[in-house]
Order: sequence, then structure tokens, then C-alpha cells
Amino acid sequence: MTLTAGGLVQRPAAEIETLRADSTTIEDVTMRPGSADPLSALSGRSYEIEAEIALPGTGAATEFGFRLRTGGDRHTLVGYDTGTGKLFVDRSAAGVDYFTEHFAGRTEAPLSLTTVDGERRLRIRLFMDTSSIEVFGGDGRVTISSLLFPGPDDRGVACYASGGTARIVTLTVHRLRDVFRVTDTGPEPAAEPRGGEFRSGGLGELTVVPAGHWTTTGAGRTGVFDRDSTAVSSTEYGDLELTSLVRLGGPDGTSGAGSVLLRALPDTADGYALNLDPNLRTVRLFRKDGGRTTVLAEAPLLIRPGLGLALRIRARGGRIEAFVDGLPVVDVTDTHHTRGRIGLNVFGGRAAYQDTFVTAL
Repeated sequence: MTLTAGGLVQRPAAEIETLRADSTTIEDVTMRPGSADPLSALSGRSYEIEAEIALPGTGAATEFGFRLRTGGDRHTLVGYDTGTGKLFVDRSAAGVDYFTEHFAGRTEAPLSLTTVDGERRLRIRLFMDTSSIEVFGGDGRVTISSLLFPGPDDRGVACYASGGTARIVTLTVHRLRDVFRVTDTGPEPAAEPRGGEFRSGGLGELTVVPAGHWTTTGAGRTGVFDRDSTAVSSTEYGDLELTSLVRLGGPDGTSGAGSVLLRALPDTADGYALNLDPNLRTVRLFRKDGGRTTVLAEAPLLIRPGLGLALRIRARGGRIEAFVDGLPVVDVTDTHHTRGRIGLNVFGGRAAYQDTFVTAL
């Protein structure tokens, strides 16, 4: 079929390769901020995009590219920054990223553009799969690969230009069949996990600092993160008694350490932290001062992943006592922090807190 300037045409699957279900081609379309999106009618989970995009000599876009697997506020950006001369993949809004603070962000690589008839041009080819993306810039001179975890309904496709104009010389989107299923129908969305109950008192509202994934499961309030994540109470205490059933890691071999924070600032930079670590097999009491930590007490303790520990902490004046399964493990006097919030913490894995009650003394 003959393509007209700015027009679309659907090619039948018989004309293209076996994995390509169908294709849509666009030619000679100028993009600018606020202009209509020429890909607005397309959607999908798995596709291949081949494009050549040109920048005019004056009034060129400062950035251009694609928004992939869009849905609500979620999307992955694949684009080119003309100021830095870099191709990039930005997955800061790509979807699920709670499992580590290092996942979300931008990956980029320098890539010079070629010049054709006074225009700077970029040739780009990318493969979008259910949960991964492969990007090839400049006929393979630069490649970027990333994992993504979008929602099952995040299927939108868009192209954009910011700060000026960019011309689509030619752009083809090939919708790809799924090679691992007998049909081209997507899988049913996974069932939502059954919730649990967090039995607690005296904590008020909990706010997660700085990031992490906290849910209510059968084990109580459960946090999962690869570094420090703390659910901080809205209530403050001076003298207090706290009880909690703490479960670190899981019976399936999942690891994780945890701490209960006392008299802490909302950002957790100051306060006390009673730390339980199955890997080190210790219980320690830290004092935090502006993010710096001082060990006030340490005792050996065998902690088995997946098994609950009955924890009781009593803080009265400068004296802090802690008991695990009824046995005294910490008895320290320190007067640096006299009042603050409670925090439930996970570090490097999974930690759950159940029957967590705080009483002012």
C-alpha cells in the first residue's frame, strides 16, 4: 500500500514476519508541545518500534521520544535529550518499584546524531515486552536494557516532543504476538492477596520513611525493602511501655532484620532503635543522633527467620529495658532523647509486627 504524508496504514500479518501480528506506520509528522499524539489509537503490552526522527536547524525540541506502557500516572520514557546528547530510559514512574530504592530512575548513554539535509537525525529501534525493554540507538551504537513492572492494564503508547519541534521521518509500530501462549490473549490479572489484621494501639497513623512497601498481612504490619524503611507513628511518647510480636524474614528462607524505634524524630534521624538481626544473631540498642548511630548495648540472641519473638520495651526517664520472650536482654541508662515517636522498621528483607501496643507510663 502507498503511504501518504501524515497518514496511517495497517499492513496484514501475512506481509510481515511471523512474530509481528500487525503493523502501523507513520510518515512525515511534526511533533511539538501540545500537538496531537499520532500514536493515541495504539495500545499493547508487547511491540517493536522502528523510528527515524529529525530535528530542524532552528526551534528544535530539547527532548523527544516515547511514553510506553502508559496507564494513569504510570509510564516509561524512552527518549533523547538534545542538550546533553544522550539517549535515555526513565522508569521513575514505570510501576511497581517499592522493593528497592535503587530501581526507579533514569539510565542514559551518550549518542551523537547524524546530519541529513541540514537536519539532525536519530534512528531508534526498541522492543517492549511484558516486563522488559530493549532500546537500540543509532543502528545499535548504543543499547539500553531495563526491567519494568507495569500494571496489566498499562497498555498505552505515545510519542512526544518538549521545548520545540521534532519531525517523525518514519515510524512503524509492530504489535508482537506472545510466543509462550497458544493464543494472543493476555493473562488474567493476578488475584489480590488476602489481607490480614494489624492489632495495635497507641500508634496513631503510620507514615513510611523514606520508602518501602508496607501492607497488612496475616503476620500483622509487614514491611519489605532492601534497605532501611520505617513506619513511623503519629503519636509521641516520653515514658512508655511497648509490646509487639516480631517476625523477621520467613520460613521460605526470606531474610530480614528489624528495629523498633523509640523517642524518634519524624524523619528517624534522632532517637533510639532496638535492633533484632537474625544474621548477626544479636539484639542491640542504638542511639541515633542526626543519622549517626552509637551502640549502647549488645547481647547475643538466636533469632530464627519466620518465627515470632515476643518483644517488650520499657522506657522510664533515662532507663531503657528490653525483654525478648520474657528474658531481659537490654538494661541501659541514657538521657539524650526524652520524647519522640515510635517506629516499626525493616532492613534488607522482610519484617512483620503484630499485637503492637504502646502505653504511656
